[in-house]
Amino acid sequence: MNANRIPQAVNAFRLPVGTDLDTGEEVLLDFDANPHLLTAGWTGGGITTLLRRVAASAIGSGAVVTVIDPKRAGFADLAGVPGVTIARTPAEMAEEIKVFHAEVMHRYTSGHHGPEGPRKVLVVDELTQLLAWIKSGGNADLDAAAQLLRPIVLLGRYVGCHLAVDVTHETLTWFGLDKSALRNVATIAMGRPSRAVLSRLGIDPALASGQRGTGVLRLPGDKGRRLAVGYLADTELRALALGVIHS
Repeated sequence: MNANRIPQAVNAFRLPVGTDLDTGEEVLLDFDANPHLLTAGWTGGGITTLLRRVAASAIGSGAVVTVIDPKRAGFADLAGVPGVTIARTPAEMAEEIKVFHAEVMHRYTSGHHGPEGPRKVLVVDELTQLLAWIKSGGNADLDAAAQLLRPIVLLGRYVGCHLAVDVTHETLTWFGLDKSALRNVATIAMGRPSRAVLSRLGIDPALASGQRGTGVLRLPGDKGRRLAVGYLADTELRALALGVIHS
């Protein structure tokens, strides 16, 4: 686990998530208006590609990023980059989620709503794997930590703490991420998730193409826009995190 952090002050927080398939324009997600991002899709649909881009862009923008990486693969090239912590084992994941939650609570109870200090982003890839470990038994700490995701969503929006997480219909239900928790949350469906997930996220199934690397971005109140998420090679990913290139 790498915990090399260099806090920086961050104001407006807009991160690139891909390219509009219809206009060719770069799509920026405004994390002030929509403080959290839920992603869903099938294996190989491009979710990890999207979350890698979000993590690297956030780091390059001065945020402090924590990555929960059960697959232990997609984020390896961010190791050692200032401002990122990567947790790969259940014990590390439980600890980092608890640390993130503690920061949310500290900021919230201080009475200073709005970003206090650097933006913080918790990126969770494969929430399904965390649930599988919890259900298998022997991971009580991870279970307790994962239950903190709901308060992170509910309170983090007010204090500059953001969640970007890969979900399924089952994990949304298990961790209590219902409609009340998902107010003002941005959603991106990569590939073609199940109709149950698309319905839960409010995304029109007709917009989901099923092609790898494409998805649908939906913000509260809109119909959604088709999105292409280009893959970043490892060197490009690291450069983006270091602020060397722009996506």
